[in-house]
Formats: sequence, structure tokens, C-alpha cells
Amino acid sequence: MRAPQRTVLLVDDETRTLETLGAVLERHGFSVSLAHSSRDAIELMERRNFDAIVSDVLFEGAADGLEVLRAARELQPTSVVVLMTGHPLLEGAVAAIKRGAFDYLQKPVDPLVLAAQLHRAIRERTWDHENLGFDELVEILSGMVANTIERIDPYTAGHGERTRRYCNLLAERIGIDLHTRERLQLAAIAHDYGKIYLDDLSFLTKKGQLTAAEYLQVQRHPLLGAEKLGNHSRLREVCQWVAEHHERWDGTGYPYRRRGEQISLPGRVLCVVEVFDSLATKRSYKDAWGLQKVLDFFETQRELAFDPDVLDAFLELLHQHGERWIAQPQADRERGGELRSVAV
Repeated sequence: MRAPQRTVLLVDDETRTLETLGAVLERHGFSVSLAHSSRDAIELMERRNFDAIVSDVLFEGAADGLEVLRAARELQPTSVVVLMTGHPLLEGAVAAIKRGAFDYLQKPVDPLVLAAQLHRAIRERTWDHENLGFDELVEILSGMVANTIERIDPYTAGHGERTRRYCNLLAERIGIDLHTRERLQLAAIAHDYGKIYLDDLSFLTKKGQLTAAEYLQVQRHPLLGAEKLGNHSRLREVCQWVAEHHERWDGTGYPYRRRGEQISLPGRVLCVVEVFDSLATKRSYKDAWGLQKVLDFFETQRELAFDPDVLDAFLELLHQHGERWIAQPQADRERGGELRSVAV
């Protein structure tokens, strides 16, 4: 039997945009309905169900697209919602994602890219999560991170993926089994996901030191990430390790202030690796550290921040790969800039 045709509602007050996007989406297998206003869109949503809803944000200067998003989340909570705007602002993108949008695109939107995104997003929403394979879970979490925290702070481009690779190598070296290594890789990808749900995101790209109040806000992100990733049985351990990634061996970390072996072994692995890649990455408030500076820092934090056995195993990996790993964040950021340029 043929799979049912996926339905999309396009909402925009520009007729040409509707016709162009609609024609391409139909050629890619979607059944498309058109609405020229938020009121028309909401009336359609009250009568019909849609797999995806794609809406402009501004209608004659008013942000009616947010009303479309609100109505979609109320009337059709399983639908994929994508917002489009010709006047992109970071705050708007963050607000849309927090309110349940899948993505927030700058106009003019490439209809081929939109079609591919909708197919992927609808597939993820309709998958039976109990039957997802490891690679499929990686794809879902990587997409979530790329569409959220890495969009807010371009300096972190590739941070989750690098942390994933290094965690797997370290976990394998110290004898962690394959099943646990796979779950650890998922936690590594998503460890900073909670930052998107902080009340104020401006300090994530602040060019100076955080105030005490800002630092307290940042400390909320491990638990927020664990909470927002959900309570699915396949992610229970993943959420635990996301919550633990800022715990420290001597009990001075957060959010639980666990110490020593109270912290799970995967959590201790993620801690060491995440700190390494953060130090190697240029951020708005600091330059990237060189390898020797990182090694000196690790030496001072032995049995303080880090499990000494886990740290020793990681230092062995740095002896093999350190020069390449220390240069990787800059290379990933440059490649990300090239890809954005091509997209524009």
C-alpha cells in the first residue's frame, strides 16, 4: 500500500511566495493548502488536520504568524510548524522554538530545502521511538542541537559532534560496553540543549565575564536539558548524564554537587571531554586555548574537577590526537561559515 500523502498548510500574504512554495512542495509529494492570513489559517486548522504548517511571521506589519504557531500547538500539537521571516532576529527565532516551532527560516526560503526539512521533520514525528535505531536517534538529536543552541552561539558549531566522537573513544578505552557508549554519545550530542530554554540567552555570547546572577542562570541548563529531552524510556540514562555533565569529582560542580563515584562513570567521561573541547573552542569571552595550556590545566584539576583514572585515559588519547583535536573547533567553525555563505 502507498503511504498516505502528507498535508501542508502554507500561510503568507504574498501570493507569489505561496504559489512558488506550494508548487515545489506538491512536486515533492505533499498535498498543499494555502491561506493568505492568520485568520484563514486558523479556520482551516479548526476543520482539517495538517502534518506541517509553514507560516510567515509578519502580515502587514503585525506578527500574526505567532498566532498561527499558538493555534497550531493548541489545535494540532503533533504538527510540524516552520516560521518564515524577512526580518530575522535571534530573539524571534529563540521565542519561536521555545513555543514549539521546528524551525525559523529567513526569506526568501529555498523551496527544495523546505521540502527536505518537512519530510525529515514529519518522519521524526511519526517514527515509533521504541523502534528507532542508534543512527536515527543521533540524527534527531543532532538536528535539534543544530537548530537551537548552535544557531544562537555560532562559536559552538560542531561542539556536540566533537564531544560525541571523543567520548566514544574515551569510553571504549576504559572498557565501557557498546550499549552504554551509544547512550553516552547521545548525551554528548545533546549536553548543552538546555541552554535554549534559559530565560535570557544574551549572556551566552557576552564578551566579558558573567555576573554572579548570570552564572546562576547558566547553571540551570543541565537540568533543563534533561527535562526538555523528555521522559522516554530509551533516553532515561541519556538525560541522567546530560544532567551530570557539570558535576565535579570533588563535589564542587552542579546541579547536584555529587562527588567521586556518586557521579556515574559516563557522566565523568562526558565531564572531561566537554571541558577539553570547550577550552579548545574560541568563545565570545575567550580565545581558544593551545594544547599545552589545556594539559597544564588538566594537571591542576586532577582529583579536583576530574576522576584521575578517566583523566589519565583521556591524556593518553591527547598524546595521540591532541594537536588535531585542538585545531578542530576552528576548522568546524570555518566550514560552518562556508556552508552558511553557500546557503545564502
